[in-house]
Amino acid sequence: MGGNFLNSIKLLYSVNDSPILRTELIEKREYQDRIASTAVTKNTLIILPTALGKTIIAIIAISRLIEGGGKALFLAPTRPLVNQHLGSLRRFIDLPAEQIVEVTGEVKKNERKTLYKNARIIVSTPQVVDNDRELIQDIVGDIKVVIFDEAHRAVGDYSYVEIASFLEGRSRIIGMTASPGSNRERIDDIMKNLHIETVEIRDENSSDVSEYMKGVEIEWVRLDMPPELKHIVSNLKEYYDSIIERLKWFIPHLTGKSRKEIIETGESISQEIRKGNRTFYSAARLRTQAIMVDYLLEFAETQGGAPFLEYLTEIKKENVKQNKLFKDERFVRIEKESQRLIGSPVKNHTPKMAKIKDILEEIEFEKAIIFCHFRITSSILSNFLRNEGYACEKFVGQSSHGNDEGLKQKDQKKIIERFKMGDTRILVATQVGEEGLDIPSADLVIFYEPVPSEIRSIQRRGRTGRFGKGRAIILVMNDSRDVSYLYISERKEKSMKNILNEKRSGIKQTTMDTFLSEGD
Repeated sequence: MGGNFLNSIKLLYSVNDSPILRTELIEKREYQDRIASTAVTKNTLIILPTALGKTIIAIIAISRLIEGGGKALFLAPTRPLVNQHLGSLRRFIDLPAEQIVEVTGEVKKNERKTLYKNARIIVSTPQVVDNDRELIQDIVGDIKVVIFDEAHRAVGDYSYVEIASFLEGRSRIIGMTASPGSNRERIDDIMKNLHIETVEIRDENSSDVSEYMKGVEIEWVRLDMPPELKHIVSNLKEYYDSIIERLKWFIPHLTGKSRKEIIETGESISQEIRKGNRTFYSAARLRTQAIMVDYLLEFAETQGGAPFLEYLTEIKKENVKQNKLFKDERFVRIEKESQRLIGSPVKNHTPKMAKIKDILEEIEFEKAIIFCHFRITSSILSNFLRNEGYACEKFVGQSSHGNDEGLKQKDQKKIIERFKMGDTRILVATQVGEEGLDIPSADLVIFYEPVPSEIRSIQRRGRTGRFGKGRAIILVMNDSRDVSYLYISERKEKSMKNILNEKRSGIKQTTMDTFLSEGD
């Protein structure tokens, strides 16, 4: 049934609005119709900058594909995103609310089966649908289209891969992402895993979207590490090097230049222990110590003295068996020096926070989002800014870390609403604020640190410049791993654009004109 349906789609979809689409609520954009028309007829990967309406394109395609009957499956990686898409679908598609439903794991199994059976549009996370394949077996032939939001996740053992395989040939597949990654093999894997036939790519230079691109001014602010903090970092490096030298007794080829290298020694150490080589228990302890001290170094270098000391306090509580590490006289001196330093002005120990305060005082803005990689930093920074008189809130994920409780979904929605209304002017967000969530656009985005990921960098920048020219400021601590992370991210983004340009020239881009001419 599904295959016959896919072969019978008519070209008139590209010129006629679906009767179930509330077109009066949607701004007419030619590129959205062009891309949707392609997605209706071929399994399509849509690569589109943030704020250009990927969700609207998916909704247009859904309305055309199910207007005569059948069902749509809309998948997103997180429950907040699922809830957000549910609202958009109910707003723009003219179907009764009970026919557009959210299915979560909290719903009982027999109730989920009823929802799958009765609904026209099902919005869910991939994990739930993957686990429910047995429940949806009876309706597979009715699923005309499946949307994979944040499609760059469709690699490895992520549930997107299994679901696409399950529905391939029966349903139209549409993947959406702002950035698929910089690795050629990864992009090829995404396309293979989602059974993609064509790619629709737009960027800031594409003629049909340029008028909607408001632009983002990017500025790198380089900061010198204060002498007192530099001294702590130097002592930590010496301590780290001493651990690496002892670990080399067991693993002679070890360089200690990356955390990844140290982590990967775990398997060889475990093999020796399984062989009965008891001396390698010492290697296992040294490996753990090296990883912990490297994290501490990263905090001191890139986050500053206050987050470093907070993280040190946290790991001491969580790793009581590492008394030998924490009681070493060198380590005790580092801790005491840090405690004394925190009593001095913030610019002496956590210069990025002092610089953010200066930026907020110097730049006129309506709303600002500050991204922090670590939740510890987001807590300290949000408290610091509130104490300075700013209407600021922390925006983090739902999971809790020690005494730091996560935000429930309803609390996240309340914070977003206050930000939207202007009651809150500054959000200090962790990674949860980067991907997909319907956070209102800010005219200023600050990166507390560079992230060595082109996907995350693009997503962070995408939070500004939606309705007017935006500004993104990236803080970089000199003589720290910030510098290498910045270059890694830039190199990956350049590589991604080169690969996508190759894809653009190698895979036919269906436009409205060629679409119509092929039907003559």
